[in-house]
Amino acid sequence: MTRLKETAWRVGYSSDEDDLIADFYLPAMEAATSYDRGVGYFSSQALALIANGVQHLYSRNGKMRLIASPAMSVEDREAIRLGHRQRDALIEQRLLDYLDPSRLSEDGEYRLGLLSGMIADGLLEVRVAVRSQPGGGLGLYHEKIGVFIDEAGDYITFIGSPNESWNGWVGNAESFALHTSWGPTAAHAAHERSLFERTWEGRRPLVPVFDIPEAVQRALFERFPPRTPDAALPPLGGGRRSELDFPPWLDGGDKLHQYQKDAVNSWLEASGRGVFAMATGTGKTITALVATLQLSRALRGSSLLVVVAVPSKDLVTQWVRNAEEFGFVPVGCHSGRSSRWPADFGALVQRLRFGKPCVEMVITTADTLTTGRFTDILDRYDGRLLFIGDEMHSMGTKRRLAALPDAEHRLGLSATPRRHGDEEGTQELLDYFGAVCQSIGIKEAIELGALVPYSYEPILVPLAEDEMVKYRELSARIAAAMGSGGGGLDELSDQVKFLLLERSRLLGHAVAKLPALARLMRPLSSSGHNLVYVAEGSHPLHETRQLDGALALLGGELGMAVNVYTGETPTADREDYQRMLRKGTLQALIAMRCLDEGIDIPEVRRGVILASTQNPRQFVQRRGRILRRDDAGGKLSAELYDMLVVPERPPPKTDPTFKTERRLVGRELSRALELASASTNGRDVPPSALVEAMERYELLALVADYHEPAEWDSGGLNVYE
Repeated sequence: MTRLKETAWRVGYSSDEDDLIADFYLPAMEAATSYDRGVGYFSSQALALIANGVQHLYSRNGKMRLIASPAMSVEDREAIRLGHRQRDALIEQRLLDYLDPSRLSEDGEYRLGLLSGMIADGLLEVRVAVRSQPGGGLGLYHEKIGVFIDEAGDYITFIGSPNESWNGWVGNAESFALHTSWGPTAAHAAHERSLFERTWEGRRPLVPVFDIPEAVQRALFERFPPRTPDAALPPLGGGRRSELDFPPWLDGGDKLHQYQKDAVNSWLEASGRGVFAMATGTGKTITALVATLQLSRALRGSSLLVVVAVPSKDLVTQWVRNAEEFGFVPVGCHSGRSSRWPADFGALVQRLRFGKPCVEMVITTADTLTTGRFTDILDRYDGRLLFIGDEMHSMGTKRRLAALPDAEHRLGLSATPRRHGDEEGTQELLDYFGAVCQSIGIKEAIELGALVPYSYEPILVPLAEDEMVKYRELSARIAAAMGSGGGGLDELSDQVKFLLLERSRLLGHAVAKLPALARLMRPLSSSGHNLVYVAEGSHPLHETRQLDGALALLGGELGMAVNVYTGETPTADREDYQRMLRKGTLQALIAMRCLDEGIDIPEVRRGVILASTQNPRQFVQRRGRILRRDDAGGKLSAELYDMLVVPERPPPKTDPTFKTERRLVGRELSRALELASASTNGRDVPPSALVEAMERYELLALVADYHEPAEWDSGGLNVYE
């Protein structure tokens, strides 16, 4: 056994420069036969961090003594001072409050079971200390002293800021000085050891100390049956841990599509790096989880941390649900989920570093990934790491690119990996994740039976007179600002970009769209499983919101059961609305952007797009929402309706606005042609409405690119072959 003298201790430690657990706490626990600790605050969460060290003491029949202050409020202490409450009775009540199972998570219950086990086995003695004040009042015992003693009688002491809690050892900025019983700091060490002994023995008149009340100890043993320190830690995600494996419905992987098997095999052959560029609805999440499972099996005997970053809180919930089917117990990390996630994430990292080899998963939003709270904890882990970027295109901003971890294994997922108008960001993402391992386009996915076929109906709507005037005005200003030569998107000035956005907002909110929606939905008002996408913001001329108009039309005039789904919708309500739409309790959801990416509602059979950006990612994702299979519900096909604003009369060709107007209509029609080209009613010939619009603006050349080949290449492997 290592002796305390055999370790090169430093004169002090600080959490911004040292890993307090790995660099100090565990080496001290491994060498010691006893540990004395006096703190102002003790948390059972600290036991998750020191469980390995406690195990060393336990195996040697070592001892731990703890002095802590009860958690009393200012009101409690004032009640004692005024004589309204008896000191001992109030302290007993506060300790019992701490043992209330209804206030604890499953892992909190486990740790209190470990605490009771340590007490029952004589490993741990606990006493409560307070600070007496004049007039009968009480203050907090707030000292932070620690003493480690080895079998030779040598000892080290530390004194400083950390409490015996997760925040004290991991979460906060903390520091302490260390003294040894040998060498020049021996006098300091002797003083600190004596201070603890005098406190423990009650020889400090102003610091009364007493044993845990019998009622509290009895409640501890009854509510939290004793456990041994070597018992397995419970899963931090709230579920029961099991062996990682395929969920039963995948039948050991046999029920996977061949393209999913090929994707996993290609990724493994590339040493666990690459991109799955697979159409929305083709099972990217499940394929990624299978890849993770296969990697964990290949790394048998090694610990692996899997970090999954997704664009939204809704997707964190969905990923957690999917991952649990494979036996993972993920920790979900984002501000709206729980204030506990830093503690759970920190304890998970400690388990990976100092426990038996295991596989752990953390699922976070892309925004949380960039925060110091997340990266500080992740930086403490130095083992094997797999980073999965779901909807990887969203990771291409400067701030998110800078936060991408230096992971040995990397997997990017997206139906549209390229970032619209950002070639530099696209290239940085591909450089980070690696080459495309598998590419499945929408047409191929439908042919393979991974998605249902769909019909596509473009609905051309005109502009109102005042909208047309504003449209011409904006087009003229855009043409003047850009010059006759035009220019690429990357070269546009901020002024031109603002004008383009303003014109796009005008087109999105065109007033003719709501009457068109009424004509479409009136004969369908008894149907269910509808998604309706509306424009963001408000009409630039009338300041009306299309969202409000669609809700009044569908929910009021047509009497349909509908609700809205926006960024302001609380997380719990979002989950309820999704479930109600699946069951048919809600006939329709009216959304802006929140249902664009990743959310899986396979029961949806009809999508209506009142407004969309020119970013291909948005309309590809929206189409994908309605094409997912729902075999249980007998879904055989889907319908997509798309409203396009195309002026009925283009300006003369000599007019400066003609080129900018033609460019805009060309982009709008190109998007419509893309959506039509994979549909059952437009695979060979574009819909006549689109052809007529192209004729007006001399855009028939677009038809030549109607069946453009997929942009991404595919690959292959052998795990399943």
